Amino acid sequence: MKDILQMLKQHSESRGETHAVQHEDETMTYGELETSSSLLAHMIRHTTKPIILYGHMSPYMIAGMFGALKAGCGYVPIDTSIPEQRVQTIIKKVDPDVIFNTSSEELAVEGVTILNIEDLKATNTYKEQEPQIQDDSIAYTIFTSGSTGEPKGVQIYYDSLVEFANWVVELNDNQLGQHWLNQAPLSFDLSVMAIYPSILSGGTLQLVDKKMINKPMLLHELFAREPIHVWVSTPSFMELCLMLPEFDAGSQPSMGTFLFCGEILGHKTASMLLKKFPNAKVYNTYGPTEATVAVTSIQVTEALLSKEKVIPVGAPRKGTSLSLTDDNELVITGNSVSAGYLKDPERTEKVFFDNEGQRAYYSGDSAQYREGQWYIQGRVDNQIKYNGYRMELEEIEAKLKQLDHVREAIVVPVYRRGKVAHLLGVTMTTHQIEDEAQTTHDMKAELKHILPEYMIPKKFVFVDQLPLTHNGKLDRKKINEVYGS
Repeated sequence: MKDILQMLKQHSESRGETHAVQHEDETMTYGELETSSSLLAHMIRHTTKPIILYGHMSPYMIAGMFGALKAGCGYVPIDTSIPEQRVQTIIKKVDPDVIFNTSSEELAVEGVTILNIEDLKATNTYKEQEPQIQDDSIAYTIFTSGSTGEPKGVQIYYDSLVEFANWVVELNDNQLGQHWLNQAPLSFDLSVMAIYPSILSGGTLQLVDKKMINKPMLLHELFAREPIHVWVSTPSFMELCLMLPEFDAGSQPSMGTFLFCGEILGHKTASMLLKKFPNAKVYNTYGPTEATVAVTSIQVTEALLSKEKVIPVGAPRKGTSLSLTDDNELVITGNSVSAGYLKDPERTEKVFFDNEGQRAYYSGDSAQYREGQWYIQGRVDNQIKYNGYRMELEEIEAKLKQLDHVREAIVVPVYRRGKVAHLLGVTMTTHQIEDEAQTTHDMKAELKHILPEYMIPKKFVFVDQLPLTHNGKLDRKKINEVYGS
């Protein structure tokens, strides 16, 4: 198994002028990444607390990550799109000695040393030292949403990160020197799937920022300008790109591997992608932040799509085992599992436990296992009770998306006096709807063949685009706020 920091050093010596990271006109070579990260490691060598990396898609965010790993203290990434109150909550929780601010925004925190890019550039001497991180050191802590409204800091061990990065490189057939596209903000753990495998394999990491996501033609220009070999994104982001002109193998012949995580990969999305890139390998992966990004994978092929109406998440990777509770909640066991939530023993004890000497985690996902494959059915907490029936909203959404003219769908429970009064289907269709009443009637008629009557939404709303979170996932919370009242 290849060590991340050793491979960075090796690439800096053998391919030092090759671009390691690119973002618009900002680039950082392997030689510069090795030097910058070593300079930062020297500057923060005395801290034992994780440093906070604040910024968006600057290559210096990547240098900060490697610098923190070399120093042995680990890091907490915070994207500039995160609301100020949440930023302050995270900083208070981490209580860092150092913040590395890679943005142009002012960031003042009492009692904390703030370093910026100019400080790093002004430091040109450092003593060469061996990386201080150990296998059982915390490499990074990523904050996710908590049910109480307070974000949870998920701590990931260095050896879990190394194992994961090597596994993703293997999925990409151990190919070297390729361009990896990363769509996810660096504070979202999906970005880990692009950053470390890219550097481990001597590739070039191409960062896509929020401006490009909001203006798809900028993406089109990027794809025309840069060869992309490995694609890492949420399925929702791919939905956006599939609508771009000339997004196909003819215009982007270099695209050979697509890796999806963070959401359910829809059957239509996968089918359309394979039609546009028939020779590419498409992987559906699954995993929570608490289990180092992803723990299962399956290659999605035309044969699989013809056999399955719902795409499975596949089989677990080496070193990870999956099981189910009596309530069909998925349990993940193995070295991929997090060390727990930062400074939060109460919530840690609720979902992390010891399983015969191995770390284990209650995922909160409802799952099924059949014919050697795992299927994710949705969140346990997305179950609702309606007219006495307990049901999974994601199951209804999956059936909706099987209808020919439905591209994407979210089912929203509409409450009256604290009870579910009816279900509402918020749908994005493949073509313009001329008669909403007739379309609603037709959809209900079709759904009667595949769903019990009580699971069919009473009403439908037709939209041109469903909102995405800053992480590139469907914004279920926002949709519920708009339509669920």
